[in-house]
Amino acid sequence: METHECVLQTCLDLMKSDFQVHLVADAVASRVNENRDIANDLLKQAGAVISSTEIVIFQWALRANTDDFRKILPIVN
Repeated sequence: METHECVLQTCLDLMKSDFQVHLVADAVASRVNENRDIANDLLKQAGAVISSTEIVIFQWALRANTDDFRKILPIVN
């Protein structure tokens, strides 16, 4: 599944349907990195929120001073 084909088209279609799209930039790929980067830039220009896996994980955790957060730390370290 390449960013500049499947991911780009799907995200643009979702945005046309009024969905807020969050693209996890380090979870997508293309055979040619430039194609991935261009697609990420196009999606950002179109209004997608560009993020990373670590940011998403920490956002889901909500708080750092919990047992759940401490269980997550080995995944991101």
